[in-house]
Order: sequence, then C-alpha cells, then structure tokens
Amino acid sequence: MIRISTLPLIENPEQFNAAKLILLVDALLVGDAPRNMREHIKNNYGGFIYDKKTYIPITLTGTPESLIANAGKPIHFKFDHGFENHYHFDGNLGAAIWHKKLYDMSAFIGTGSVSFEREEAFIIERYISGYRQYIEPQEITSLLTFQKQPASIGTRPMLGLKPVRK
Repeated sequence: MIRISTLPLIENPEQFNAAKLILLVDALLVGDAPRNMREHIKNNYGGFIYDKKTYIPITLTGTPESLIANAGKPIHFKFDHGFENHYHFDGNLGAAIWHKKLYDMSAFIGTGSVSFEREEAFIIERYISGYRQYIEPQEITSLLTFQKQPASIGTRPMLGLKPVRK
C-alpha cells in the first residue's frame, strides 16, 4: 500500500517531463446525494463524505505524454441507481502543479498493480478545504513596460467630475 502523502511532489514542468510515471490525484464531487446513496458510494466505491457532500478520490497514473494526450477527455464514472459524474484533466500543467495534484511515481515502474491507502484527511485538506483558485501568472514582455493589473478600490480616477468652484 502506497501513501500518497509520502510520494515526491512534482513542483515544476522540468520534473514533470523528466518523470517516467506520473500520478494525478484529485477529489471528484459526486453530488448532494440522499443519505443512503452517500453511504452506498462511501462503502462500495471508496468515497467519503465531507460537509454533507460525497467525494471520491481520483488517482490516475500514466506517462507525462499520455496525461497531456488525454487532456480534456472526460472520464465517465457510473454508480448504481443512475448516479453518474465526469472528471477530466483540462491540460493546464501550471494549475495542476500549483494545486499539488501531480506526483512522481517513477520508483514504482515495473511493479504490478498499485494500491493506495485511504488518506481521507490528506485529500480533504489538500484538495477540498484547502482549495484556492489558480490565477494564471502574467508574463512580462519587456522590462520597459508596466504590467497591467486590475485597479483596486480607491485607485481609479473618477471620470466626469469637475472641481467645485468657490
């Protein structure tokens, strides 16, 4: 049994391209199912319940090339009683690295089937409760030009107003 929390984390695109086997980890929100369905998914599919919503940990392994080649293709999950959901990796490598979803599993090449320990607290902390929105970094095209940043409150000039006369 492999603990995901102990695997080496991929922190930049160079490590991603150098790895021979990649593990993509995420949590799939199954939905606001009735209690009996949440319990069924929890018991039969390895899911867990957090904040009255059912999640299933997603673990996808493959080479860096296969991960990029399958970007955008949905993976269809079907459960009993007509419950289903989709998961897809959008191909944004920067966001996946920033969200800490990619791990290097090169040490496990040649091993038969791989199984992972249930680390619900780790998955909840990293991918659900600790989730933050990814903001694409702006590239500086020239050192002589300023980056355009959205104006915050109080820094925009007020247009259309004239000075008061005495």
